[in-house]
Amino acid sequence: MKSSKRKICQILALALSGVGTAAVATATPLVQGGGSSLVAPLLGNPAVVNSEIGLFGTSEGTLTYYSVGSGTGQNAFLNNQPTFLSRGLTGTVDFANSDAALTTAQITAYQAGLGRTNGPLIQIPYIVTPITVALVNGPAVTSTTTPQTTPGQTHSIALNDNDLCGIFSGKLTYWYQVINPETSSAYTTFNIPITVVYPQEGSGETELLTRHLAAVCSTASTATGVTFVDSMTFTASFPSGVPSNFAPASGSGGVRNALTSLSSAGTAAVAYLGPNWTNTFLAPSSTVVTPTGALQLAVASLVNANNLVYYAPTYTSATTALGNVRVPPTKLTASNPANWALTSGAAYRSLSNPASGYPVSGTSQIILSQCYADPAVTTAVHNFLNDHYTNASFASIVHGNGFDTVPSSYQTEISNSFLSNANGFNLDIGNTSVCTGTVTGR
Repeated sequence: MKSSKRKICQILALALSGVGTAAVATATPLVQGGGSSLVAPLLGNPAVVNSEIGLFGTSEGTLTYYSVGSGTGQNAFLNNQPTFLSRGLTGTVDFANSDAALTTAQITAYQAGLGRTNGPLIQIPYIVTPITVALVNGPAVTSTTTPQTTPGQTHSIALNDNDLCGIFSGKLTYWYQVINPETSSAYTTFNIPITVVYPQEGSGETELLTRHLAAVCSTASTATGVTFVDSMTFTASFPSGVPSNFAPASGSGGVRNALTSLSSAGTAAVAYLGPNWTNTFLAPSSTVVTPTGALQLAVASLVNANNLVYYAPTYTSATTALGNVRVPPTKLTASNPANWALTSGAAYRSLSNPASGYPVSGTSQIILSQCYADPAVTTAVHNFLNDHYTNASFASIVHGNGFDTVPSSYQTEISNSFLSNANGFNLDIGNTSVCTGTVTGR
């Protein structure tokens, strides 16, 4: 729901429209951020109506998002270096989105350095996401039991952990080597090798995939010399270099473009992407897949090894994988940004191999400052986040991109801790007892 403050700003903007565009422009701050390419279509820009930034409008601030990858987004924010987002860009980096959570070392270094003047760092889960396994020129679907993942295709190709470990390590290079978990026999298709496309930069999608592979893959299921490690860099698991059938691409857009080209060329290929980069069954309103003629990528369903259920990469299956998430319960634990990265179970069990739900799932985080030098930026950042977490229209856009909103327990505590000071922790954006004196904000 729009705040009364926003309505006042909108009225003022209309009143000022008659005195020239320059006056209106100076009254609206530029709020810059960037990072994850997975969430880029969701965030969009002011001109894209079916996006969060488009829905937010420009009356309080002009939000601009640069899709540069999670690793680059993290570094841009931690160094407050806008040129990491775009060459020649000036100003400040007001927020970042990353599908990989910041490490404790990153947070500690920031708080001891730039955080002394910019204010404490805030890291909170933004959306819940599955990571899909997308296919082009794959085997024919003959299943009668697997869930739907693709428009016009009632069932899906199914893969289990052994299949994932083999394909993404390079041990399995043809579909006739991949075992269909439904039939325990190999898939059959034309005799051409599978090209594996992966992001070449630091990618949160890579971190979510390799986190799972590192937990479930063994020497028996992976290629010789490959040991999967939880990393934003895919090549970190390949000390001797990736196999010859692997192809790098830049960001989610580059991966999708590579799959489109390989599809046209008749080449079998596999990649991993967020749901909003795949098809309209998973992401019915994503601006990537809804244009006329957009390629609808086929997507595999995955077998959860713990309950042997086939799951489509839907947002409901991703949230199921989270289990019973815990919110930091005290001021001490809530004050540590690392504790807000979603974990599951009574003992903060890792999401790397969930008990149920889609096996390769996680959250994308938003990273921001508690203090901003410009009060108008403070207001814009606060109100945008408030809309994201509490506005039903924003939730509809989240779901339309194949993501889920964070669990209600987290939504409540994010509001109580960072969008207000209802719990008295003094962690809220723009808190005057924190953003004062030498803490001038960025």
